[in-house]
Amino acid sequence: MSAKKQWRPVWVMLHWLMAVLVLVVFGIGLIRLGRTADPVGKPLPLSVHIILGNIILLLVIARYILRVTIFKPAPRPPSGRNMPLLDRLSYYVHPLLYLFTAMMSVLGLAISIPAHLFEVLILRTGVSLPADFFVYPARAWHGSVSVVLMILIAQHVLVAVEHQFLRGENFLGRMWFTRK
Repeated sequence: MSAKKQWRPVWVMLHWLMAVLVLVVFGIGLIRLGRTADPVGKPLPLSVHIILGNIILLLVIARYILRVTIFKPAPRPPSGRNMPLLDRLSYYVHPLLYLFTAMMSVLGLAISIPAHLFEVLILRTGVSLPADFFVYPARAWHGSVSVVLMILIAQHVLVAVEHQFLRGENFLGRMWFTRK
């Protein structure tokens, strides 16, 4: 059995686990944390947001290592006017998804460390949360990178939908637990 076949279930599991976790973390960030001005309502969702963000960082590192060692990316397709724009962009989007997902997590750490969020939320030292996270420069970057990451994810999903439903290819089957 080749290394690719042996590691394929792990690859697929990491893909879908990351997809779910990224959506959950985005949801917590946008819906719960972005709209809650009251610091009393923030500790639990912020704790979950931080823990899941760190798990995502570990997963993106694991996926990247697997990608460059076992699941080497396909060679760049020949560029031409006949190839749809979304397909041409996909060659660049995959590495950018790794980069921006990792950046989001690292920027989250860059907010957490000076704000002492691990001590406040995890160790429960009794210190209160900062009144405004925008006092930390990484907070503005965290929000800006999230917009870029959402656009990259949207492109990724649009390509999958186009190939699966509009072209009738078994595109999603390539990233599921079945054999090719």
